[in-house]
Amino acid sequence: MSAVERGRARREGAGLGAGEDYSEASDAELLERHRAGDPEAFGEVVRRHRNRLWAVALRTLGDPEEAADGVQDALVSAFRAGRGTSGGGYRGDAAVTTWLHRVVVNACLDRARRRRVRDAVPLPVGESGEDLLPAPGDAVAER
Repeated sequence: MSAVERGRARREGAGLGAGEDYSEASDAELLERHRAGDPEAFGEVVRRHRNRLWAVALRTLGDPEEAADGVQDALVSAFRAGRGTSGGGYRGDAAVTTWLHRVVVNACLDRARRRRVRDAVPLPVGESGEDLLPAPGDAVAER
């Protein structure tokens, strides 16, 4: 049995048909379907919230390229958490949109922290390299 056939059988076994209309399903129901193996359910959640998630990431990071990467990181994390393959999954305590907002903010803050650590200003180097030697009377040089 091919992977496509296994996926189809899993969806049909869970009462989920290919091309199902998700317009009546709540976000929480879609996450339940995602957890049950429906390959389209998480995509519908993303389609419903993508503009808001993008706005949060852009406002948090200020750079469109970084924001795009932040949203991608967040959605991968949310996808895995929604499947129960990583910690911090949706528990149902709050609205799905609130959970997704938090996942995006956390992913963006992680990116900002990593970027801040990587940003460095090169040290000035003279042609002779003399500026790298300690100055006479420097406390470090006397040790």
